Formats: sequence, C-alpha cells, structure tokens
Amino acid sequence: MSHKKHRNPDRNKLDEILREESEILRILETRRIERFVITKENPMLAIAPGNSPVFTATPVPSTSVPSTPPTWESSDTTNAPITVDPTGLIATVDIPASATVGASFTLTISYTNADGTVATGTTSQTIVAPPSPDITSFTIEQTT
Repeated sequence: MSHKKHRNPDRNKLDEILREESEILRILETRRIERFVITKENPMLAIAPGNSPVFTATPVPSTSVPSTPPTWESSDTTNAPITVDPTGLIATVDIPASATVGASFTLTISYTNADGTVATGTTSQTIVAPPSPDITSFTIEQTT
C-alpha cells in the first residue's frame, strides 16, 4: 500500500499564484519611492528677484525610478512660480524682478507609488535682496 500524497490541482494553481504575487510585491517594494531629497543645483545663485534657481529631487532610495513624472507645487505662485522638466525631477523657480524680498515659499514634490503610498519632499526658501551691482568704473571730476 502506497502512502503517496496527492495534491489537489487547484491547490497547485493557488500556490503558483501566491508565489507570483509574492514576487510582484517584492518588485514593487524595491521600486517604491519613500521620499525625495531636494537640492539646489547652483548653491551660489541667490534666491533673489530676477534669478531662476534650479532644484533637483532625488528619490530615496536612489535606485528607485518613478514610472510617471512626480508633481511639484510652490506655496507662492506669485513670487516663486515654477516650471518642471519632462522627468518631473527638476524644477526651476522663475523669481520675477518684482518679487517681494523677505517672502518665503515652500516647494513640494509628490509621487504616488504603484502600491498607493505617497512619497514627498519639501524645501523652504526665502527671497533675499539681489546683490549690489559691481562697480565697473569711476567718474573723475576736477573740483577746484
């Protein structure tokens, strides 16, 4: 008399589906973006009227890549309007010459992962006065 176990074909199919789902979840977790780190590309460029500083968002972990472009928002669309490149990872703040010195704004980037979790990143900046123009020449007059 043989004591072989006979597995139900439906059970075999269910086990296969569970293995596939487990693999899909593992892949999604390795690609899930947890948050973004935002850096200013040129730290020497002042956040001042007339300037256009560029900000880059790096996903964390850095090996993850968004499948669709993230979205950016500026808390002050008058003094700090933004334009975003097609990847959604680079934003330029076009500070108008009429921007209010001392005004603060926050840039926020958001991305919804395939599993529905949302990753964000923020940076807060303050608009400073533009630097004084360089002296390029002198006018010399005789006074006596």
